[in-house]
Amino acid sequence: MDAIAYIVRCIIMLFVTWTGVRLIGKKSIANMTSYDFAGIMLLTTVTAEPLVYKIPSKASVGAAVIVIIIILLGALSLKTRFYNMDSRPTIVVSNGNIQEKELKQSNMNIPLLLSELRLKGYQNIADVKYAIIEPNGKLSVVPAPQARPLQPNDMAIQPTPISLSFPLIIDGEISDENLTFLQKDKEWLMERLMPFSISDAKDVLLAQMDSQGKLYVINKNKEEQKPNIF
Repeated sequence: MDAIAYIVRCIIMLFVTWTGVRLIGKKSIANMTSYDFAGIMLLTTVTAEPLVYKIPSKASVGAAVIVIIIILLGALSLKTRFYNMDSRPTIVVSNGNIQEKELKQSNMNIPLLLSELRLKGYQNIADVKYAIIEPNGKLSVVPAPQARPLQPNDMAIQPTPISLSFPLIIDGEISDENLTFLQKDKEWLMERLMPFSISDAKDVLLAQMDSQGKLYVINKNKEEQKPNIF
C-alpha cells in the first residue's frame, strides 16, 4: 500500500508541477529571466516535498502561490522600469572596441567573447559594430558596414516574397485546418498526390506545400541507401 500511495503522490505532484510550468509561460531555459528561473527552482523543490513528507495538499498550495507570484512578476516585467532593472541588454563591444567595464559586469572574459564572436562568424573584432549580451545571456552582433552580408537592396534586386510551408499530411493524417486555410479540399489534395503514385493519404509520411505552391512528398517506409558513418 505504501508503494501505491507513493506512486499516486508522484503522479499528483507531476501534474501540479506541469500545470504550474504551463501557467508560467512558454519559455526555454535560455530565455528565462532571473525571477522565472528562481521560481521554477523553488517550484520543483516545493512540489518534491510530498514525496518525503506525504502532504500533497500543503505543497499544492505552496506551488500555486509561487506560480501566482511569477505570473504577477511577468506582468510587472512589461513595465519599462522593471524591464530595465531585470532584463537590460549590455553592450560589450562598440565600434570594434571592447567595453571592459561592461564585460566584467557580465562575468565574461575576452577569450570567451572572442569565442562567441567566432561562433557568430566574426574572426576580427574590427568587423563588429556592436556586440550585445541580451537579457537571455546570448550574444547578438551588429556587423560593421564592411562586414555586413550582401543584401538584395545593395544590388537593386527585388527578392521573392517568402511565406510559410504548410504540412498537409503528417504520418498519414490529413490536416483539415491547413487545407481550409489554403481554401483547398481533400479532393484537390488527392489529385496533387496522383503524380507521386499515391492513392491513399495513409501511405504518406509527410506532404508539405511551399509558398510557391510546390508539393513535397515523402512516402512511408521509403528506404534510402545510406553511407556507413564512422
